[in-house]
Amino acid sequence: MVPYDEPIYGFSSEQVSTRGYIDLHTVFRDGTQTKTIPIHFLIVDAPTSYNVLLGRPSLNTLGAVVSTPHLAMKFPSPSGDILTIHCDQCLARECYMATLHPQLPIQQTNHIEQPPSSGIALSGEDLDPRVGRDVRLEPVEETSPLELPNGLSFNLGTSLNSDERTIIIPILVSNTDLFAWSAADLPGVDPLVASHKLSIYKEARYLSQKKCKLGEERRLAAKAEVDKLLSVVFIEEAQYTTWLSNVVLVKKANGKWRMCVDYTDLNKACPRDAYPLPNIDRLVDGATGNKVLSFLDAYSGYNQIPMAASGMNKTAFITDDANYFYRVMPFGLKNVAATYQTG
Repeated sequence: MVPYDEPIYGFSSEQVSTRGYIDLHTVFRDGTQTKTIPIHFLIVDAPTSYNVLLGRPSLNTLGAVVSTPHLAMKFPSPSGDILTIHCDQCLARECYMATLHPQLPIQQTNHIEQPPSSGIALSGEDLDPRVGRDVRLEPVEETSPLELPNGLSFNLGTSLNSDERTIIIPILVSNTDLFAWSAADLPGVDPLVASHKLSIYKEARYLSQKKCKLGEERRLAAKAEVDKLLSVVFIEEAQYTTWLSNVVLVKKANGKWRMCVDYTDLNKACPRDAYPLPNIDRLVDGATGNKVLSFLDAYSGYNQIPMAASGMNKTAFITDDANYFYRVMPFGLKNVAATYQTG
């Protein structure tokens, strides 16, 4: 191991110290066939369920194509054959859960891919549908409160020097009205700028799902979520519905319930909008070399885009008290990602 003391940084600016690096010829095996490539490994002392993380340079050298839904990786052998490495599904899920809850025991492995997430509509805790992770990111350094004229406050990192504070604090104070302090404060996007329109095949038939019974615990959880959505005018009571979907209550890792809407039938009736999504690797690489990196957190960004009036009733869902439809773009519809990108 060669000594190396430059730290590495994560997306939320968390700093991890490195102990050194080592160059290893690494063997990838599929049955009796192998491929060996040199890899430059940075060594860190960090509590994690993963032993090795392969970066893009290594995957590019290997010529690998990774499929996260199949938890598999394919790459060409020196002879030109296509080799495949499969991951253990059960062990991958255990490792993923261990990253959310570090106290869980786990048998470590050398190559694990994170299991895919669900694709149904989500409306999570605190109206934040960004979802499955119940562990919020914590500050990686000491913070101090900055009191604002409206009585609220920001937390600023104490590592900011005086020049940086002199620049940042006046900007935050003078733009206090631009921040949404609760879901009710979300400004929304003008429908002339962006709205989500449902495109349905002309030959598609209306489908109203038969109401599924919910147990008492699920019923109360659904009622609480509906009340929360009503209070911020994200939904409205529906009359004379054509399309109607059931809600599904999913137990989260912390024991609370998440309300989902089953838009399976509605999605089958819609053609796919193959809008090109941005290349995340290029966006990340584009940040290289910059001294300051800031994030614009589009909290509940989907819910700031309105549904087109013609499609609102089609998003209707069933509860024990009434039927409701979304006034804003919900998760789970087939082409919301395309609208979100164009908006």
